[in-house]
Amino acid sequence: METMRIVRLGVIIFLCQELSCGFADESSCLPGFESELLVFKVHRDHLHRGKRLGRITFNTCDGRTRTLFQSVDKRFDVNMDGVLSLKRPVTLHEGHKVFSVHAWDSSGKKHTAFVRVERAHNHEEHHMDTEVNTTPQMESLSDFPVLTFPKSSSGLKRRKRGWVIPPFNEPENSKGPFPKKLAQIKSDYAKETRMVYSITGEGVDLDPKGLFTIEKLTGNLFVTQKLDREKKASYRLIVHAVAAEVDIKETPMEVIVHVIDQNDNNPVFTQNPFSGHVPEAAKKDFEFMKVTATDADEPDNDNSDVRYSIISQDPPSPKLKMFDINTVTGGIRVIETGLDREKYSRYTLVIRAADMAGEGRSTTGTAVITVTDSNNKAPQFEYSSGRKGGCIIPPFNEPENSKGPFPKKLVQIKSDYAKETRMVYSITGEGADLEPKGLFTIEKFSGNLFVTQKLDREKKASYRLVVHAVAAEVNIRETPMEVIVSVIDQNDNNPVFTQNPFSGHVPEAAKKDFEFMKVTATDADEPDNDNSDVRYSIISQDPPLPKLKMFDINTVTGGIRVIETGLDREKYSRYTLVIRAADMAGEGRSTTGTAVITVTDSNNKAPQFEYSSGRKGGCIIPPFNEPENSKGPFPKKLVQINSDFAKETRMVYSITGEGADLEPKGLFTIEKLTANLFVTQKLDREKKASYRLIVHAVAADDARLKEAPMEVIVNVIDQNDNSPVFTQNPFSGHVPEAAKKDFEFMKVTATDADEPDNDNSDVRYSIISQDPPLPKLKMFDINTVTGGIRVIETGLDREKYSRYTLVIRAADMAGEGRSTTGTAVITVTDSNNKAPQFEYSSSSFGLKRRNGGWIIPPFNEPENSKGPFPKKLVQIKSDYAKETRMVYSITGEGADLDPKGLFTIDKFSGNLFVTQKLDREHKASYRLIAHSVGPDLDIKEAPMEVIVNVIDQNDNNPVFTQNPFSGHVPEAAPKDYEFMKVTATDADEPDNDNSDVRYSIISQDPPLPNPNMFDINSVTGGIRVIGTGLDREKYSRYTLVIRAADMAGEGRSTTGTAVITVTDSNDNAPQFEYTTYTASVPENKVGAVVAKMSVTDDDEPGSAAWSTKYRIVDGDKNGFFNVSTGPSQLEGIITTAKPLDFEKTKQYILSVIVENDEPFVGSLPTSTATVTVNVEDVNEPPVFIPNEKVIFKPEDLPVDSELVTYTATDPDTGKSQKITYKIANDPAGWLNVNQETGVIKVRSPMDRESNFVKDDKYRAIILAIDNDEFPATGTATLIITLEDVNDNAPSINEGSIKTCNRDPVPVLLSITDKDAYPNSAPFSVETQGDTSKNWTAVMNGTATGIELRLSTPLEPGQYNVTLRVYDQQRLYQDHFVQASVCDCTGQDIHCSDVVKNALVPLSGVLGILAAILVLLLLLVLLLMFLRWKRGSKEEPLIPEDDLRDNIYYYDEEGGGEDDRDYDLSVLHRGLDNKPNVFRNDEAPTFLPAPQYRPRPANPEEIGTFIDDNLNAADNDPTAPPYDSLLVFDYEGGGSEASSLSSLHSSSSGADQDYDFLNDWGPRFKKLADMYGGED
Repeated sequence: METMRIVRLGVIIFLCQELSCGFADESSCLPGFESELLVFKVHRDHLHRGKRLGRITFNTCDGRTRTLFQSVDKRFDVNMDGVLSLKRPVTLHEGHKVFSVHAWDSSGKKHTAFVRVERAHNHEEHHMDTEVNTTPQMESLSDFPVLTFPKSSSGLKRRKRGWVIPPFNEPENSKGPFPKKLAQIKSDYAKETRMVYSITGEGVDLDPKGLFTIEKLTGNLFVTQKLDREKKASYRLIVHAVAAEVDIKETPMEVIVHVIDQNDNNPVFTQNPFSGHVPEAAKKDFEFMKVTATDADEPDNDNSDVRYSIISQDPPSPKLKMFDINTVTGGIRVIETGLDREKYSRYTLVIRAADMAGEGRSTTGTAVITVTDSNNKAPQFEYSSGRKGGCIIPPFNEPENSKGPFPKKLVQIKSDYAKETRMVYSITGEGADLEPKGLFTIEKFSGNLFVTQKLDREKKASYRLVVHAVAAEVNIRETPMEVIVSVIDQNDNNPVFTQNPFSGHVPEAAKKDFEFMKVTATDADEPDNDNSDVRYSIISQDPPLPKLKMFDINTVTGGIRVIETGLDREKYSRYTLVIRAADMAGEGRSTTGTAVITVTDSNNKAPQFEYSSGRKGGCIIPPFNEPENSKGPFPKKLVQINSDFAKETRMVYSITGEGADLEPKGLFTIEKLTANLFVTQKLDREKKASYRLIVHAVAADDARLKEAPMEVIVNVIDQNDNSPVFTQNPFSGHVPEAAKKDFEFMKVTATDADEPDNDNSDVRYSIISQDPPLPKLKMFDINTVTGGIRVIETGLDREKYSRYTLVIRAADMAGEGRSTTGTAVITVTDSNNKAPQFEYSSSSFGLKRRNGGWIIPPFNEPENSKGPFPKKLVQIKSDYAKETRMVYSITGEGADLDPKGLFTIDKFSGNLFVTQKLDREHKASYRLIAHSVGPDLDIKEAPMEVIVNVIDQNDNNPVFTQNPFSGHVPEAAPKDYEFMKVTATDADEPDNDNSDVRYSIISQDPPLPNPNMFDINSVTGGIRVIGTGLDREKYSRYTLVIRAADMAGEGRSTTGTAVITVTDSNDNAPQFEYTTYTASVPENKVGAVVAKMSVTDDDEPGSAAWSTKYRIVDGDKNGFFNVSTGPSQLEGIITTAKPLDFEKTKQYILSVIVENDEPFVGSLPTSTATVTVNVEDVNEPPVFIPNEKVIFKPEDLPVDSELVTYTATDPDTGKSQKITYKIANDPAGWLNVNQETGVIKVRSPMDRESNFVKDDKYRAIILAIDNDEFPATGTATLIITLEDVNDNAPSINEGSIKTCNRDPVPVLLSITDKDAYPNSAPFSVETQGDTSKNWTAVMNGTATGIELRLSTPLEPGQYNVTLRVYDQQRLYQDHFVQASVCDCTGQDIHCSDVVKNALVPLSGVLGILAAILVLLLLLVLLLMFLRWKRGSKEEPLIPEDDLRDNIYYYDEEGGGEDDRDYDLSVLHRGLDNKPNVFRNDEAPTFLPAPQYRPRPANPEEIGTFIDDNLNAADNDPTAPPYDSLLVFDYEGGGSEASSLSSLHSSSSGADQDYDFLNDWGPRFKKLADMYGGED
């Protein structure tokens, strides 16, 4: 039955779900933004007006496409289409900008989303702006583990059990970027349906609003700005999750965000300075005072663990360390003997207070220690018994309103007769036996003068007493002594307005600055004193229209004036001003009054004692008082110190001691003749409370008459010139929400630097305001004396008002004087200490597996916690624990995995503990798995992942990357010159204050010429010069002690050393040893040494400041000379850079300066030398103009044709010389020159295709020689540009080919023509003879190659193919190509090694017969020739006039050992293009030709190539036997030059100069030896 019931219930639930889903589909649309955080990325920081950032989407759920948007930041605009753009330029100073945008749905409800505009990183979207990105790019889900439990069944069901969400931690002062993802809050219903998340609570919709946001679809929880633990230590958020499409809602979940403390607050001394007293006879280890400092960081934490140390002691005498401080308590004790009040009456200690147990952020304060006298005897003058003089008692001061106790001793009046007998003292006068009686009394035996009650200056400003002294046992009586007691004013009276209210009238047309009335107030305190210095201010104006401040008041005179326009009697006919009058120049006691405005149309003589000249006795001078902060005028007379010797003789007075010749020097002076004692400036009790002066008096006419030195004590009377100072601000406190009335839970304290136990330092406290003022305006009260804050009302409710801020006022003068305000932040704590958990409704009873649940985010634990250990981190709790006992366990890192044992869990409570302090530098996070099992029932929670992140604390000092650092700085470096850098690293978390290292210079050694020669960039560590006076000769090296501190310079620190070497700068100019030089130089010589100039330099040898360089500054405008530095670096060498011309300039006067390689430091005189250069005349060669002449001629110009007249001129204008011309170099022997006229003609035919012609240009060297005793030769180059003529027929490059006899493919033959266009390509071809029967030849597409194809199948063998090739001008030449026909098909050519001769055709037979006939004919001709020869005169083989020994061909016979670049074409020169040489190239066509080797690429194989081809030619039946002299010895004809042969040299070379042959290389060495030497 039970089973059937459950089944029926399931069916009903299923149907309900289906129906609800149907309705949800119709009403599931929720108006709103697509995300609570919209991110737009841009690619630059500076955004211009009008820039479009993207589109914001808002779903209205009613089909509208246009929505009304409003941007909170007025620089951004969102139109109704949602387009976000800029109305004004914006700069993203921190790389991003966050603001909110509102939109309204159809019901008028306002929706808000946050917009973040941020600059994209370099690796993302750098090429364009991202218009909209509604999902922030945060960490992956792997960084934020999600806890999910397995479902017990499918479908959406209400879950009953789940884990409890522990609080998690976020460190304060995170650097972002913001918004920063904290965690992902996720319901596991999200696996089956879309969930919508939202949050409420502190930092969301409660103040401080907007700190936290959540993405409604993903559940990502963000913090929008950095948190501050000192402002708020934790935040209570409520997370809501609702299904978007079905009727599912999670129970709201509480999430606690704890703000983890970072060390971001310096210690603050509770007062500054501290004052203490130590007896001069104090023993070692006597502790006499204590200093205290507070730290606003978290209590009981390293960040607030303050330690104390003494930085310095002033004076450092008699020993450098007279005192020590307890590092923990701040107690100061004596550690050395030698305290002496007479020598060192006060010490000032500079105290350092540093957190992190002394290693962190620090502050300094001052402890002022007064050494008190251990002997309480009253000061007195000692005189010899027979002396005549005495002393005058000055008046002294007593402040009014002293707190006693009474009777209060003022001074001891003592006669020096008391040394010899007992004296009895009494007083009379005002305040003694005259009204007001009884104010003053005197002890009759001790002379101690007392005041019996507090004095009031406003009642009586001074009292005149007469002191009597009588010996008790002998007849001795002192002359009565007058004592004046002046009452020192204290600020005990408020100002009083002379009337109240004041009335005034002002015309409505009054202009600005028109003063129309005055208010006045008086103060009963002493006139011309801060206590009565009244200042005025306007507190309020009613009505505050048309402007809030229509009037202003003169703070000194009280005059009220108009400061704004707009007075209008018809609108505002009367104004009421509340005026404040405050003494102490506006900082002291105050009163208020009203001004109703109707809109219409010194006694400077000091009293002194007079004594008879014959008395024996004397008097003791009591100390007297001077109020601090006196207004003067200065110097101000204090008193007249007068010796009664002055009645009889002139006395000279002087003073020594503190404030005179001891520090602070010059405060007090005395007139040497009148003894008037002056103070030269206002005194400050907080700097020094009393001064001990010694007065000296000597007779001017008799130096033996001398008063004993008299001590005068000047006490500085305190004035109320210091406002109270809170010992910290703000104060933080916690109060339980269930606290009862009068429960005191915190205390505020303030100090006052004025005199202790005085109204001026009597601080009282009051509460000015409470925020929020709910549920009642005054929930708290403060003890006016102690500062304790207590609860005075019920109704504290943490859920409604979790924090209160009180503004506290601290005022001295028992609350009536100077004041300051501070803040007390009160956090209301929860009185319910149960662990937070989620409760879910269940459709049935009993323990069942839940389906939905929350996901546990990671949480944080700070490293280096002080414990105690084991320390509870969090309670892991299953809500099954409400109904059965659960057993908990953990596994993972730090549990059962290394480092084992770090974490434990209480198996019954689920409390998770850490057993020892964590170290982030060792491991930054731990992944634990929590398990929960019900031992009594079969219940087991799915394992839950718990991430423990270790929060970094500042526990590592910076470490310098090296120590010491070394750097060099020039001694002439300018200010701000940066020359080196120091760097330090910090092992703490990167991009965090804990690793934010800053640099500072602690000390400089030596501290000369001033102690601050260098500065350091606090961020980069760059060291720069900031002082002048670096001098390598005096201080060649500096050592800087550098401090590197983290926390942006406020945290843990380390010191290192920077060693700076001062390098030499050029502060000494080099000097020439001689300032004038004279030299002679032949003309036309380049590189000739003119002069060598020696210099001296006092800078460091070998440095750039010592080595020299030179410049010619005058006398060489055209650059004829060059000056360089000699090898010694101290020598300047002048040489000629261009040829000098005696005919143009016979003398040069040069001015040369010397400088260093390094610029001079400052302005230094430059040394100059004068060099006179005389030019010597030499015979100069003739000069061709131009030196290189270009002419254009056709290559077939006839012999003896005139080419050009090329003449030279003689630059030696002073001489009459004849010029003759010669050809120095004519490589081809084509030219001849007339030696008289310079006319150049054609000597032999020219050929453009010759090897001597390059780029159509032929070059010849022409000489011009004068007839001086030592002839000079000028050289010029004649360039003949040869114009082409068609004298070369085209030729086929290939001598042999291979082809198949079946389906042959064409063979491409290439053609060359030495002529140029248009005497070359395009070419044409014709087959000749029998070739036409079996072969076809056509030109290729470019007409530069022949496509030869076998047209008739032939038997394999060797065949000669005759082709006639024409150029464009139809000049042709026949060519024979040896074709190998192979037995193959197409392109696959394979020839057998056996040579098969083709059958001799009929044409071959006819050729053989023709050859036989030709041979017979030649035989007949030979016989006829021999017969004719016998009957005629025998002539030489070569005619006399056909000279064949021209140099033209001698260079083509081979290069010998020095020439490996062979040109084999010379072997054919004799027959090529020589029409006058008979040549028969008839070759047999019936025999196969042998294979010749192709020309090798490597010239080294030329010898083998010639041998192989010679052997082939010897066995070649088709080779012509043309190896006779006729072919190879022909060297040209018709040359006009004489023979170079030794057979004809006797008459042709006597007057020739053949020395130039030595310059033509090894090919002409033999000729040079034959003709270039002497006979």
